[in-house]
Amino acid sequence: MLTLFLKLFLAHLLGDFVLQPQSWVIKRRNNVSYLLLHILVHLLILTVVLYPSWSEYWVLILAIGCAHLAVDSLKIWWEKLWPYRPVFLFALDQFLHLVVLLAATFYCFGIPTGFFEHLISNQIILCVIAFLLVAVVTPIFLRVFFSKWNQENELSNKRKDTLIDAGMLIGIMERLIIVLFIQVGFLSGIGFLLAAKSIFRFGDLKNAKDTKFTEYVLVGTLASFTIAIVVGYLLRLGLGYVL
Repeated sequence: MLTLFLKLFLAHLLGDFVLQPQSWVIKRRNNVSYLLLHILVHLLILTVVLYPSWSEYWVLILAIGCAHLAVDSLKIWWEKLWPYRPVFLFALDQFLHLVVLLAATFYCFGIPTGFFEHLISNQIILCVIAFLLVAVVTPIFLRVFFSKWNQENELSNKRKDTLIDAGMLIGIMERLIIVLFIQVGFLSGIGFLLAAKSIFRFGDLKNAKDTKFTEYVLVGTLASFTIAIVVGYLLRLGLGYVL
């Protein structure tokens, strides 16, 4: 079962990323022939990857091709509805393709015993909770925490000079990295991450020559790191308890 899924996933990666030029992605929005050409490439790759057993899976190959056509058609339609949400649409598109591949694998071999129990095991639930805490809850908490300073004109003007949501994304990634470092026991990596961020921030703070902005960045960094460290150790303790 795993071998089949890996072959299907390999075919998907080759067809969706390696053998699909960016020009096809752009042109298929207005010209369906490029979308059909993309599906044809997928079918050929699936045939090659599943060789010499492709004759046993020809129905599966056609089903995956039709599902891929449906998902990509939906994505094109969604892109017209929500043109400013490319990351979300990309993630949704790939998630649906992955679901199709899993469904195809389960169709051939059946659902493994205990699959759903493992899917909602205590370990998975703890990891999901930790992810939500550092990626969703913490940005909201920090936004509320800094709300008393956000009205100050100096800070507001400086934030306008940055990329939209870049600070939030950087914070989410650094917290996820910290939680990961704690799980694998690479605690020195946290110090390296803090040092690296300090180096990159040093130029901005030096050029700004603004005590308020320096304090703002310092408080935000320390608050973000503290929350990530606490969540990381709570996750580690929780995983140790349920295992």
